[in-house]
Amino acid sequence: MKGRILVGGGTGFIGQEVVGLFEKLGYEVMIISRGTKTPILDGKFSWFQLLKDTDPPPRQNLKTWSDIEKDGLPSGTVAVVNTAGQNVLDPLRRWSPGFRQNVYNSRVNTNYLLAKAIIRSKVKPKAFVHMSGVGFYPPGPGVQDESSEGGKHDFLARLVTDWERAAQLPPEIPTRVISLRSGVVLGRNGGLVQQTIHPFFLGLGGRMGSGSQNMPWIHVKDLSSLIACTSVFTESSGVYNAVAPQTITNKQFVKAYAKEMGRPAIIPLPEFVLKAVFGAERASIITQSQNVQPKRLLEEEGFEFTYPTIQKAAEEFAHFMLHPEE
Repeated sequence: MKGRILVGGGTGFIGQEVVGLFEKLGYEVMIISRGTKTPILDGKFSWFQLLKDTDPPPRQNLKTWSDIEKDGLPSGTVAVVNTAGQNVLDPLRRWSPGFRQNVYNSRVNTNYLLAKAIIRSKVKPKAFVHMSGVGFYPPGPGVQDESSEGGKHDFLARLVTDWERAAQLPPEIPTRVISLRSGVVLGRNGGLVQQTIHPFFLGLGGRMGSGSQNMPWIHVKDLSSLIACTSVFTESSGVYNAVAPQTITNKQFVKAYAKEMGRPAIIPLPEFVLKAVFGAERASIITQSQNVQPKRLLEEEGFEFTYPTIQKAAEEFAHFMLHPEE
């Protein structure tokens, strides 16, 4: 065994990919979740598994957030990864003060708890990698890279500021801190694709808002590879824009998505409908334009994307059926 990786939110969409990748790489993975009940990981056990009338194998390496707060990091932890966070674009949840607080706490408080656990640990992990968001940057046509200013213009921008601040460690702690400002994460098993796969399959998909807005994005498999690279394979530290190098509009995303599904995409989702469902503040995640570039990943890290274009990404995620190996 190469060491132990502690993954907060390891049962979620991004977390599952991260867990699976580290296990393939020969690491022991410890998952932090809200409860100790063995989860059914959506990407590995879907309706196909249920038809076989078998139960998923029990996962022993589970901790709760209370366990980490009380006991600290498990021994042998070489890296800490936090992918935890309440889904901001949950259409079933009203954008109320209580829900906004849940969105905030699930990100900021978990980062703060893990940072405290690292400070208390006798043997420090090599890296602490956590998710963040491109919502840090104000909307507009200008190119944004890691040196661009932001973090103040709305609730989501201020959230990112606090999210990243909560992960910071005192300078005497040798653990590297990596903040990944992610765009829209695309993958068959969660996020935007999972929420829209049924209407697109039925030929009811279309542009979202005007469709002309730039849409920063990354494939979930590239994101999990990036997490692995920055945590255990490089000496990376600081903020990275976790977005694909190809700048696309929402229309281009929809076109590639529908093409791979073999369906038309001619029914638009107007901005006023998005605002009615999500509220104006949340709807802006979809309707406002940002041109975010992964400058540090390309120029400093030389990171190679498996899915650098939306066409290649759509070939992987734009299929209705879930296969057993997924």
